[in-house]
Amino acid sequence: MKNIFHYLFLIIALASCSPGIISVSEKQFPPISLINHYEYFNGEHEFNQLGTAFLLKYKNDTFAITAKHILAVLKPDSLKNLTLDNFIKNWTMSALNKQNEIVTIDKLLNEDKNESLKSKTIYQKDWLVFSIKENKAKVIPLEFREKPLVKGEKLYAIGWTRHMKEGNQRVYEFEYYKTKGTHHLMKKLIIPEKMGGLSGAPVVDNDGKLVGIVSNGEFNLFTMEKMLAPVGTIELKAFLDNYLNNKTE
Repeated sequence: MKNIFHYLFLIIALASCSPGIISVSEKQFPPISLINHYEYFNGEHEFNQLGTAFLLKYKNDTFAITAKHILAVLKPDSLKNLTLDNFIKNWTMSALNKQNEIVTIDKLLNEDKNESLKSKTIYQKDWLVFSIKENKAKVIPLEFREKPLVKGEKLYAIGWTRHMKEGNQRVYEFEYYKTKGTHHLMKKLIIPEKMGGLSGAPVVDNDGKLVGIVSNGEFNLFTMEKMLAPVGTIELKAFLDNYLNNKTE
């Protein structure tokens, strides 16, 4: 149970000590983000909705993406492995303001029954990749950014926090600081009052190209501020390359 609260804290409290302005960016993007919805096989569960998601177009396929650590929150300690088997019966995604336009996921492509969701290493590749069974959502699938990030450029996280009940997707503004390991560090410029629920949201550049996925936060001792630390896309792209290569063999 302690592990559940640990992960939940990371989802709903990604640093309230930021100097960023509490508001919404004036930057606009077409509909991109989705909210995760869950139907379970058995029992009572705390969350029927948690975290943000999006669609990703790569080569000739489209995938549904969200954050891996969301699954660590959903699953009890006795089932902390990277699989949906006998736990989630149906996983769908929809925009908060258009819940009748649904994406129904098919398979969890990066399933690994030997991977423990209790390990902090889940943040190194903090993404779930799904094939899609049916797509009725009128959102734009994102594409990877190919060029490297530049220090000081503006980046945007797009989605909803868990306290929002209606309305269009929100855009929040950040400044790229540096890349550390598998994560980017971003200074908070224009942010929500509470970050919880943005886990899994896409982080894009000014042109709407995908550069990361909202994952966690990190306190930077040099700048003395808490930064958002989305996981980058290098490992995700490598996974998809391997998946697509094996699919065509």
